[in-house]
Amino acid sequence: MTAEIPKISPEAKGRCIIRLVDDDPSVLRALRAFLTMDDWQVECYESGKDFLASSLEAPGCLVLDMRMPGMTGIEVQEEMIRRGERLPIIFLSAHGDIELAVDAVKRGARTFLVKPPKPGKLLSEIESACSADIERRKIEAYGESLERLWNTLTAAEQEVARLVAKGLPNSTIGSILNISERTVRSHKAEIYGKLDVANAVETADFIRDMEASAEKRP
Repeated sequence: MTAEIPKISPEAKGRCIIRLVDDDPSVLRALRAFLTMDDWQVECYESGKDFLASSLEAPGCLVLDMRMPGMTGIEVQEEMIRRGERLPIIFLSAHGDIELAVDAVKRGARTFLVKPPKPGKLLSEIESACSADIERRKIEAYGESLERLWNTLTAAEQEVARLVAKGLPNSTIGSILNISERTVRSHKAEIYGKLDVANAVETADFIRDMEASAEKRP
């Protein structure tokens, strides 16, 4: 059974940029023309150094040649890992580079395609990579927004919040922290207001989502 090709909305597609890195200008021209015809935004770079100097703020993916003079595709990937950049990488490799390409995938590249790539396969991989990048950025943005709210709590309120999330009553929280129940209630009111939650269950969900998101980030 053939796997279904991931779909991406025209709006999401319009926000993505496909970065092409290849030292052969003719390859860049051909790929740019092909992808532009499919309504993708494309940026071309003739060296890994030029690409690494560019902005990676917009979602999308990187189509990266394996072998280039100066800085190889593998070296570009290594530098991206060092910087914590998580833009999906699709490697273009010659037949003799298959072992290198497999190792690159093990280090986090999304996939590799043998040059010249089949048009339908290239479009499918680009669409899948861009969909994944958009989803990753949504998750990270959500987690970062939770962290910003969490950091509005004082250290004492964070302590109380973690105990509230465990479902402990005010009296128990007060005993653990050596504070009065009145103080616990005051902290809870501040916590609920700052985190925009209504009860202990929502507080627990907030903390769980925040910590899960943090674990997924480099």
